[in-house]
Amino acid sequence: MAIAARTARRVLKTVIDAQYLADNVIFSNNDLIAINKPYGLPVHGGPGVVLSVAELLEEFAAIKNYQNKPELAHRLDKYGTDYTIMLIDCSGVLLLTRNKTAAQKIAEMFQSRMVKKRYLAVSVGVPRYEEGTISIPVGYGRVGPWERIIIRQDLVGKTHKEITEAGFKQAITKFKILDENQSTCSLLEIEPITGHKQQIRVHLADALRCPILGDHKFSSDKPQPQVIPLRLLQLLQISGVKGVDGKKGRIRPWQRGQIPLHLHSHQLVLPKYHTGSDLVISAPLPKYYLDTLSRLNLHPKRKKMNQSREEEEYYRLKRLGKSTKKIVGF
Repeated sequence: MAIAARTARRVLKTVIDAQYLADNVIFSNNDLIAINKPYGLPVHGGPGVVLSVAELLEEFAAIKNYQNKPELAHRLDKYGTDYTIMLIDCSGVLLLTRNKTAAQKIAEMFQSRMVKKRYLAVSVGVPRYEEGTISIPVGYGRVGPWERIIIRQDLVGKTHKEITEAGFKQAITKFKILDENQSTCSLLEIEPITGHKQQIRVHLADALRCPILGDHKFSSDKPQPQVIPLRLLQLLQISGVKGVDGKKGRIRPWQRGQIPLHLHSHQLVLPKYHTGSDLVISAPLPKYYLDTLSRLNLHPKRKKMNQSREEEEYYRLKRLGKSTKKIVGF
């Protein structure tokens, strides 16, 4: 967590405190508050955690002149499902409740899987299929020298009892390619149907074989910064650093290690909440994420864009890394 916190300070270039949260409220009514949680700030305290959203809520309420301190809309069901799925490395929509009635209602909606959460993820590599559903149990297991969340292909198709007796949980994740840059990278929309800890990261890394950019934990069976193809490093404009011996510069592991996790909770939908219509809460992408999309030439709505032949040719050449100067008007 310390590494993620240092990386967050570098990419955000700002102080993360209660005032920051107050300035990043994206929805508020008498029952609910939604904030655009920054990358690098944990939701809860714990070992090695210096600061968390939970610790800032009292000061946050004072700044916003709320009569009562809001609470995290965080519930665990009887199977141990974590409905926030929001840890230190993830940014985006984080829901708070302002009273017990709202907290109970939101908990029931999460437990009945009525709430839809959509994430945006930049992946290293491109999935074989335009869209699909990953349904593979997850749980703790040994990978190289450490223990982390893993998938168990051999448990696919087994009964709930067999899966739980093995110490695992059924996990379902939907994905769809929004845009891609050759075979180098892609922008994915992710919808977790279940909400298990780190399920999105392990499903993309171990099932799709397309880990999230900046995922230094699930991209390898070794504790090391994510290994990234040279073409992708070039697109990210990461340059080599010369050694003390003055030899030709090369990209160092610490440079790769400073790439933040590109996983953003961009939308939360509460069906027929209060007024009878869906409540849709969306969180803007952070600047570093937008900069990455620009460098990688990825666009969330590319497939819906009506482009002229000139525009299509421009983007085709840009993706190939070729000169676009012959195309007029860009």
